[in-house]
Amino acid sequence: ELNRPECDALRAVMTGVRRCEVRCADGYGEIAAVLPPPERRALVLIDPPYEAQDEFIRSLAALTEGLRRLAGGVFALWYPLTGRAGVDEFLARLRELAPLPVLAVELTVAAGPSQPRLAGCGLAVVNPPWRFDEEARVIVSHLAGVLAQGPGAAGRVDWIVPPA
Repeated sequence: ELNRPECDALRAVMTGVRRCEVRCADGYGEIAAVLPPPERRALVLIDPPYEAQDEFIRSLAALTEGLRRLAGGVFALWYPLTGRAGVDEFLARLRELAPLPVLAVELTVAAGPSQPRLAGCGLAVVNPPWRFDEEARVIVSHLAGVLAQGPGAAGRVDWIVPPA
């Protein structure tokens, strides 16, 4: 986390969690600094702020670098659902990761022009654990019902690149 107060808050919440490290640094650069870990296994969460126009490009570059360093790692990349154009292009770029499996899990809580700009969010998971797709379907379906802010709330789980 780059923002110091947010980093401190995250560190306080994660205190005592084994094998978890919170760093106050630019996450894009930290991928190269921490991968691969000694045990050659990891779950890497990439959670960009999406405040700049090039965040999708930067996050894809970070993911690519992470996979270059740890091809068998599980990578989860968060993205906002504010409009389909940028997301569809992003997901199309993830198809280029074949043959690695890529799963998209999306939760939409609002739809339509009168809804807030952020209608939901997604998580692209590269190398997801076995049966993760089944668990994710149950979870996002439940969350869509609980968090709905109007009609159109839904959970969606799609293979961008299915497992071989």
